[in-house]
Amino acid sequence: MPTVVLAHCLDFVTWRNATRTLILHDIAAEEITWRVRDPADAATQTGILSPLPPDTPTRSAFGVPRAVMRLIEDVMQTGAPDRFALAYRLVQRQVTGIAHPSGDDDADFTRARHLAQEVCGQTRAFRAHIATSHKPADALSWDDPSGFVAQCNARFVTLQLSFHPWRLEMPGGTMQWDGTSLQPGEPLHDADPASFPTPALPLVEGMDIDRITALPAVAETARSCLVCAMAHHATQTVFGEGEATAPLMFVGEQPGDQEDRIGRPFVGPAGQLFDRALQEAGIARDHVYVTNTVKHFKFFNRNGRRIHQKAGVEEIRACAPWLHAERRLIRPRLLVMLGATAASAILQRPVVIGRERSHPITLDDGTCGLVTVHPSFLLRQPTEEARTREYQRFVEDLRLAGRLIDA
Repeated sequence: MPTVVLAHCLDFVTWRNATRTLILHDIAAEEITWRVRDPADAATQTGILSPLPPDTPTRSAFGVPRAVMRLIEDVMQTGAPDRFALAYRLVQRQVTGIAHPSGDDDADFTRARHLAQEVCGQTRAFRAHIATSHKPADALSWDDPSGFVAQCNARFVTLQLSFHPWRLEMPGGTMQWDGTSLQPGEPLHDADPASFPTPALPLVEGMDIDRITALPAVAETARSCLVCAMAHHATQTVFGEGEATAPLMFVGEQPGDQEDRIGRPFVGPAGQLFDRALQEAGIARDHVYVTNTVKHFKFFNRNGRRIHQKAGVEEIRACAPWLHAERRLIRPRLLVMLGATAASAILQRPVVIGRERSHPITLDDGTCGLVTVHPSFLLRQPTEEARTREYQRFVEDLRLAGRLIDA
């Protein structure tokens, strides 16, 4: 009978690898012994200890629906003593159709869903506790002794506390982040957090963005955001970039096709024109901060090409916390709004570019704002003469921006 030794009680990676091999060899759930390695015996090998049949696997490669694996990762965060065997049966049922030994086909899934609901509730409670705690970072505590929700949400804590060192007192041990590495505490001393199951909730859920004081922590959190529908279709979140204390901040509408693929703002054709205009205006891009109102690329497919779609009210509203955090942390002396979408989102009213362009505006936070066109507007001009004329007007707006921050 095969014995599987896991490195620690949250070792999802070893469990997953062993499960894949055992099911390929058609090993029944009741034939497997699951065991967690004794921390005092670090020399013990992990994985499948007992030899498997020498013949080739009896099954071909298989896949498991993502929803089932998500359910299993939630189950793994509980303290249920049979969670490894239960999770194995869930996979085996998907691959082979073998039912629960009791004859109740839904027994395992019913129990797993119940455990997962408990984990989701514990995760929400833990995150709310961390996000609303006003104690010093070295006085955090968590009193729930069931399961391993706190350990699986260590990244949430680190980002919510802006990468500052922290220590969390828990029943039976202490988990801490020293600024570079995580020590998950007992009974997971020296365990690799990369082997833990992922949290039951998306990283951004429950995060108090207004309490984050480090821009990199906001950016890292934003990369997990799937609030709006277009986030599920875009390649990645495209957060802002530039000097964290820049006196000059530029805000456009949304990333384009190349920005979405590369993961940086203003690197496509409009971005290259923007860089050229900055240089001509005597402004170094390295000394400014550039971002977008919306952090994902909204598009539709036409003959294999991804065609830009204008961001709507829902997308702008969903991304508003990220832009607000960028403004709050960078605190630019001048914010330049590139195009009507960015201007309307920041000014919270309809904006006609021709009417408000090139005139300094006092923003809601007391800083200065300036409206101009988006560089993509220059690319859409019908003639070379029009492109040259509008480009020069754009450069003049950038020169005005330079004078305003120097004033």
